[in-house]
Order: sequence, then structure tokens, then C-alpha cells
Amino acid sequence: MVRKVRGKKRAKLIARCGLIFFILVWISFFCPFLKAAILVYYRYHIVQKGENLWNISKRYGVSVNEIKKKNNLRSDRIYPRQKLIIPIKVKGIYHPVKRYETLWRICKTYGVSMEKVISLNRLQDPNHIMPGQRLFIPGASKVKKIDIPKEIIAAGKKDATSTPPEEDKIQPSPTFGETVKGKGFLIWPLEGKAVSYRRRDFGIDILAPEGTSVVAPAKGKVYYSGLLRNYGWTIIIEHQELGLYTCYMYNSVNLVKKGDLVEKGQPIARIGKSGTAEEAMLHFEVRRAKDGKPMDPLEYLPSDYK
Repeated sequence: MVRKVRGKKRAKLIARCGLIFFILVWISFFCPFLKAAILVYYRYHIVQKGENLWNISKRYGVSVNEIKKKNNLRSDRIYPRQKLIIPIKVKGIYHPVKRYETLWRICKTYGVSMEKVISLNRLQDPNHIMPGQRLFIPGASKVKKIDIPKEIIAAGKKDATSTPPEEDKIQPSPTFGETVKGKGFLIWPLEGKAVSYRRRDFGIDILAPEGTSVVAPAKGKVYYSGLLRNYGWTIIIEHQELGLYTCYMYNSVNLVKKGDLVEKGQPIARIGKSGTAEEAMLHFEVRRAKDGKPMDPLEYLPSDYK
């Protein structure tokens, strides 16, 4: 009789342990977004005169050993204009997008900038995120519920992820002046060896040695500075007086950040091969501020290009 009781207790204990094990496995495999996560991305750094591995590591918050390992360096010696790959770790969580959620509401709930989320997730169109999509949210420690206005749900509209409400859309500033047109309003962003024309209204590719300085063609304010899918390190500058945006893509290093005021001729980046670029180049675009329409850059640049 005693043996039967002990046998039953042992069987129950084994069953409970099995159930606990199953639950832990289910959580680890099917609920990864409940855990804190670390996103690792890479950026290029062009070594400047006077820099060493120690101050570069402090700048980016990584260890010297991590930089050496990623770049196959056998010693601490580095040289000006040397190109280093920097592994950057960001702590956060993955947020599973649900119906009616927009990027604007998600970022507002977590208290993070949309530019940072767009960059880390390499979103091509921030106005179109889909249910089931997982967005990395930097700095967050747990998944939060996104409050959706009842009228949006009650109205039975299409997913806000497909067609965001007007107030949730990412739009340019409405305070621009009339768009100007004519040569001489902008200067060339760099001097390159060749200019490759695609469709001019979608920008031009300027070839130059890697690390060449890219300058602002007119005074303005940095609207975006970060990483975009396919285009690599990108800068967008708004020129309110001209009613224009100018865009700079495939950079190796961005020298300015969002909100910075820049002057005409000021260095803002260094040319590189980030994104899908196969050789060192700058992809340069000019867009009309009021609607984002791409314009022919040659209509604004001086014709005496060297």
C-alpha cells in the first residue's frame, strides 16, 4: 500500500515537471517578443588623425577587443583614413504590430523617436507597417499596449497600418516657402571623378574616392540622419527658404545629427559604399518640400561642375 502511494506521488511529480518544461519551451520558442533583446548593427568609421582604438571604442560604446575582432586587427595600431567596421549593440524589445496600430502611436507609447525606430528597423515606408510585423524598440524593457481611439475601431475602417489617419502620417513641415527653381541656388555637394545619371528626377550618382567630404549645398536643418534599407547611411536636409529637401545616400559616416543647423559648404558626411552601393559614390536627390516630389538636381546646381 505504501509503495502504491509513493508511486502515485512520483508519477504526479514527473507529470508536473513535464508540464513546467513544456511551458518553458513554448515560451522560449513562441513568445520571443516577451523578452528583452539586443540588436547588433554595423557602421563604418573612417579613422581621423589623432584617433586611436580606445577613444573610438568610447565614442561608440563598444570594447577595443570587439573592434579588433571584427576588423581582424592583430595590434592596436590604426592609421588615418583607415576604414573600421564598428559593431553597435542596442538594448530593447520587439513589439508585435497589431491591427490599427501606426508607427506614430507605437513610438509615442514607448517614448522613442520615429527616426530611430525607422533607422534600426530599416523601414522603407514608415506609413505602411503591417499586423504581425515585429519592430525593434530601443530602450524598452517590456511590450506595451497601444491605445487606439474607439472611433477608429468602431468606424470599421481599413487597418491603420495600411492607411494611417492623417494626423498619424509622417509629413514634411508645412512652414516652407515657395519652391524656387533655377541654377545657382545650390552648390555641388562634392567634387567627383564622374557623374552617373539615372532618371534625373530621381537624383544623380557622383563617384569619388571613399572618405571624400560631402558638403551641404545650402544652409538648412537636418531633417533625418540614420540608416535606411538599400541606401545605407543617409542624410536629409530641409531648406525652408528654398522650399526644398536635399538627400545624401551611401555615406560611410554621417557627421551631423537630426536637428543640427548646417551652413552652405559645411561638411556633413563622408562618401562610402554603404547600402547596396558597389563602389564609393554619393546618391544625391532634390525634392520639393510641399509634397516630396523628386526634382532634377541639375536644375538647381551650377553648370560649371569640375
